[in-house]
Amino acid sequence: MNWNRVGAGFLVGLLFAFPSLAESHISTASIFELPISARVAGLGGAFIALADDEAAAFYNPAGLPQLSELKLSSHFTRPFGAFSYGTVGTAGSGWGGYFLLLDSDTLEERDLYGNPTDTFRYTSFGLVLGIGHGMSRGFSLGLQAKAYGLAFPTQGFGFSLSPCLMFRESARTYGIVWRNLLNRPIQYADGHTEPWITDIAVGIAWKFGDETYLIDFTENLITRGDISCVRMGCESRRFYPLVLRAGTNREGSSFGFSVYWSDLRIDFAYLLHYALPDTYVISLSHHWSKSPFELLLGRR
Repeated sequence: MNWNRVGAGFLVGLLFAFPSLAESHISTASIFELPISARVAGLGGAFIALADDEAAAFYNPAGLPQLSELKLSSHFTRPFGAFSYGTVGTAGSGWGGYFLLLDSDTLEERDLYGNPTDTFRYTSFGLVLGIGHGMSRGFSLGLQAKAYGLAFPTQGFGFSLSPCLMFRESARTYGIVWRNLLNRPIQYADGHTEPWITDIAVGIAWKFGDETYLIDFTENLITRGDISCVRMGCESRRFYPLVLRAGTNREGSSFGFSVYWSDLRIDFAYLLHYALPDTYVISLSHHWSKSPFELLLGRR
C-alpha cells in the first residue's frame, strides 16, 4: 500500500467535504487552505488586502506592521465528525505565527472488494511564521515561512518562503502574496517528493465609512487563468461592538459576525455550500495592550 497516496487521497476528500474551502487543484500541503479564522471565513476567504488582525500572519504578513497590540487566537472544528482540525496563533506589531494540526479518526484500509484489511490514521501539521516591515507612504513588505510535516501514516517534511507586500492609498488598500516562491519540495520517508504550488494572489480592499469591501484573486488565477477563484466579502462596523459580514466564493456563500467584549473577540461564520451540507466556524481571540514581559512584571 502506498501510504503517501492514501494520505493525499484522504486530504483531498476532506477538503471537498469542508464547505467553501476546496480549490480546483489540491496538493498534500493543502492543510494551508483550511481556515484559521472564522472572521475570514465569514468574508468568503477574502483578506489579503485587509490583513488587520492576527490572521495577517497567515494571509498577508505585510499587514502585520499595522497591529498595535499583542493578539492570541485559537480555532477548532470537527466537521461532520470525520476529522479534527485546530489552530493557535499569536501576532504583534510586525510579527506573527500559527500552528495548525489536522488529525483523522481511525481509518479503514480496504481491498478491491471493499473488505477491511487494516486501519491507520492521518496526522499532519503546519507552521506559519510571518514578519512585516512598514516603509514610507503606506507601503509595507512582508515575508512568510511555511513548514509542512506529515506524522502518520508515514513521515514527510517540506518548507517554503512567500514574499508579500501591501500598499495603502486613501480608502483603498492593495495586497500581493507570491505564494511559495522559494521552497523545498515535500520529501517523504520512502523517497517520494511532492512540489509546492507556486502562484500569485492579489487582493483589494475599499473602506467607505463603516463598511469595508474586499475582493481577492487567489491561486490559479495567474498560472491557469481561472477566474472562478475570486473571493469577495463585506464587513460592517455600523453596529459596533457587533460587527457583521458576508462573503462569497466559488464554493458557496457565507455570513458571520463578531462580538467584542473587553479584550475578547468572538467570531462566528455560517457557511453555505452549493452542494454539501452547511456548517459553521467559531474562533476566539484575545488582545493585550501590554507586552507579555510587562504583564509578568506587573507594570501598568
